Amino acid sequence: MKSPNQVLLTKLKLQIFLICIIVSKMRNKLIKYFKLIFLTLSFIIVLSSSLIYLYDKRYLIINKFNFIILNKDTSDYSDPRLLDEFWANEILKGGYILHLRHADHFWVDVRSYDALEAIVHSNDIDIGRNAENDYLAKAVCLNERGKIQARAMGEHFKYAKVPISYVISSVSCRSRQTAKLAFGGYNKVSHILNHPGIYNEEFSSYLKKIKKFYLNLPVSNDSNLVVSSDNGVITPLMFENNPPSLRLDEGGFSVISIKNNKLYFEHEFRNFSNFSRVFYKR
Repeated sequence: MKSPNQVLLTKLKLQIFLICIIVSKMRNKLIKYFKLIFLTLSFIIVLSSSLIYLYDKRYLIINKFNFIILNKDTSDYSDPRLLDEFWANEILKGGYILHLRHADHFWVDVRSYDALEAIVHSNDIDIGRNAENDYLAKAVCLNERGKIQARAMGEHFKYAKVPISYVISSVSCRSRQTAKLAFGGYNKVSHILNHPGIYNEEFSSYLKKIKKFYLNLPVSNDSNLVVSSDNGVITPLMFENNPPSLRLDEGGFSVISIKNNKLYFEHEFRNFSNFSRVFYKR
């Protein structure tokens, strides 16, 4: 017969054995649980990365899709030059807003000087200070390279026979000079087209104003309207098709359309040579 101590020891061994079994099962469950969590998180990360990538590339994807369904040669449609070629020829039909960034100028950060030109004067708000006749000229106007660039842009537009019936400029000297040198002048100047960086205003308020302004531009079906302004004037949020962040080099331009009273961003010639080279074959 077992002694009480032996009985107790046996019970303890049995309990330890049961605990080991339970811990082992729990460990296996925890391993499976953590594996599941790891796989789920990995899937979420990969999916999120893929969605972010597609979102960033959505404009290019849409353009390529449009390029395909327009029955163009798609043997090399991944080449952005084909999109440039399509849109360069498309604007020859007219009916688009061409948002043109001014040609080269002297300084990089000119917002404080732009504010003086646009606001600190006694002229009408849509006339400005006419800084080309002021000490501010070298801060806000075109430099010599920019003047040559603007004239050359106008010559390229003329050679390509791009129909342009209306030109509107911001108040800034460099935008007005670009319009004058490239197109022989402008029909209108508007302070709404001034760079938003010079004003203390809520973005929502600016977005509402600039969107309304572009929707009311007098675009004809058989000709284009040119806006001579700055890079930061248009914003992705004003368009229905949500383009990526917009960044034009000096002299580059964006192609914009109005459909059913809504703005659509169609294409970007980041620099002017992306447009002009389309028309020169050899």
